[in-house]
Amino acid sequence: MSAKAISEQTGKEFLYKYICTSAAVQNRFRYANVTTETDFDRLAQDHPWLLTERLVVKPDQLIKRRGKLGLVGVNLDLKGVQEWLKTRLMRETMVGKAKGILKNFLIEPFVAHKQQEEEFYVCIYATREGDYVLFHHEGGVDVGDVDAKASKLLVGVDEKLTEDAVKKQLLTHVAADKKAVLASFIVGLFNLYEDLYFT
Repeated sequence: MSAKAISEQTGKEFLYKYICTSAAVQNRFRYANVTTETDFDRLAQDHPWLLTERLVVKPDQLIKRRGKLGLVGVNLDLKGVQEWLKTRLMRETMVGKAKGILKNFLIEPFVAHKQQEEEFYVCIYATREGDYVLFHHEGGVDVGDVDAKASKLLVGVDEKLTEDAVKKQLLTHVAADKKAVLASFIVGLFNLYEDLYFT
């Protein structure tokens, strides 16, 4: 089976359209795209929140570990975003052994939080015996070796993932007041993964 990577923007659009429909996690995905053709005056007209909120900016080109590579501008105003982009937009960048031009960026509202305590890691991937769901209660830039740290749950080929199984097998280190929302989100994410034939 062939697979195609999707951008962060597309992934988040899927999340908010198909999963984040409950009041507990509903938050319309606000973003602005930046390319070489971007007119920042027009961008601010189309997205007025860019002028009033703190922002995050990052390349949206399927690059892993952007934070570790210094490719995420955090807690900036719009002028700060423009300055940050001057040294990165249309510049050749080395990521691992690959070289490429950064030409597509995503701007989002900045959400202040305690990184290790308030970010989570979740991953779903297919194997011959079924789909694995990986979860770790400390996500973010410094998540580290998730294959070694994450809790894993195998969902067999003809099985369904349940919130109860998620709570018991994946969320053991999560605060009780967050378990219901997280379990609901993970099951919703898994159902989307299956329904749209992700791999």
